Amino acid sequence: MSLAPSSLAPAVIDDHLSTVPAGPVRTCIATGEELAPERLIRFVVGPDGEIVPDLARRLPGRGLWLKAERLVVEQAMAKNLFARAARRAVKVPEDLAVRIEWLLLERVLEDLSRARRAGRAVSGFVRVEQMIGRNGAGLLLVAEGADGDGLAKLRATGLPLERLADGQTLGGVFGREQAIYVAVARDDASGRFIQRIAGGAARWRAYRLNGAG
Repeated sequence: MSLAPSSLAPAVIDDHLSTVPAGPVRTCIATGEELAPERLIRFVVGPDGEIVPDLARRLPGRGLWLKAERLVVEQAMAKNLFARAARRAVKVPEDLAVRIEWLLLERVLEDLSRARRAGRAVSGFVRVEQMIGRNGAGLLLVAEGADGDGLAKLRATGLPLERLADGQTLGGVFGREQAIYVAVARDDASGRFIQRIAGGAARWRAYRLNGAG
């Protein structure tokens, strides 16, 4: 079966990697860069004085913004930048940088789970191959560490491809012990749902790759 890419597959635009903000910008309290909100993580000070990450950017209160990179979060923690920006004493959880990484991943997994429940996401190389063969795939996801002929074949399709989580974590979305290859169906002409999953996966990976370890 041919894995030729569909000419109808929507282009995935990774907004948070855009170099020229198209709208409002916010200033990172650690680097001083003015960036689009999609490239930053918003924090607020909770009622108990604890720093709370607000990935959805909806919590009340004055926002404190950091570039969405783990090293930047760790720098802000080490240099007490949250307190300086808030102009008050705050409590910063010791596991904040790790917690953000998980929250970023959790958001993508929730979107992927919704796609699976709607019958718009499949796992397993054979089922992924079948969706591609029907020109139905809009996005491919592969587990971190995946390699070999299967990955090479998927890359050769020219479809958007993102790495996301490990096989066991991806498998949990599909009720399996593990899942290495996943395909998400094209949902509409705009491909907005595809962009949401792809953008979230790229955002998680970019944050993680900028970590200290």
